[in-house]
Amino acid sequence: MLIYDYHVHTDNSLDCNTPMIVMCERAIGQGIQEIAFTDHFNNHLLDIDLGFYDPKRYFEDVEFCRQRFPQLKILTAVEIGEPHRWQRRIQRALTGYSYDVVLGSLHWVGNENVFNENYFRARSPEQAYRDYFAELVRMIEHGGFDILAHVDLPKRLGHHYYGVFDATAFEPEFCAVWQACLDQGITPEINTKGLRVPSAQLHPTLEALRWYVALGGDSLTFGSDAHHPESIAQDFAAAYDCAAAAGIQYVCRYEGRQIIQRLPLAEATA
Repeated sequence: MLIYDYHVHTDNSLDCNTPMIVMCERAIGQGIQEIAFTDHFNNHLLDIDLGFYDPKRYFEDVEFCRQRFPQLKILTAVEIGEPHRWQRRIQRALTGYSYDVVLGSLHWVGNENVFNENYFRARSPEQAYRDYFAELVRMIEHGGFDILAHVDLPKRLGHHYYGVFDATAFEPEFCAVWQACLDQGITPEINTKGLRVPSAQLHPTLEALRWYVALGGDSLTFGSDAHHPESIAQDFAAAYDCAAAAGIQYVCRYEGRQIIQRLPLAEATA
């Protein structure tokens, strides 16, 4: 298989302790051709990692690893939290450095974090997920990023309070998200970390991905959301199978924040 992992963290993220060089060594051992190191750049005033991300250090790490591992294509990338809420701060960072790809992610609904149990204890399942999806649509419509990360993120913790996440209960919400992505030219990812936590589901599920295809979506990226070396490209076979079953046709490759190739999925998985 041609393996492009577009969602990987290093110790440039507060929640990862693994240096980039170790991630590269693992990626090469796994036969990965292309990797995007998408460390967290969060700006919510209540974020525990507010001010942690240092783009200068990050780009120095990338340059070092590019020289050491010429056989691995390394993309400069970043995962931006709530890009619709912190535009000035984010734009300064993005214009000051040359990124290949920018992920947009939503961890906060207002001042409530979806990794905090209080978000779920204060809401019914319907309200918890619908509040999240509504905020996600606002984020996508604002734009400013290239790839939508882990579309149904709250189910990771919501599983503990509500049980198994049923995407079919939220078809209108998913369709609103997918339509916003199509309107803004934003590519969704299949994120495999959901298979490594108790919720035990890909982000998104097959049902939700079929709605994306029905609306005209045909392209994705794939990301492991790895915070440990052993998680790089983990469960990609399952993700490829899901994409194929949903009718996805292409895997997108980026450079300079532009899609440089829409590789047929059948070629990537041959």
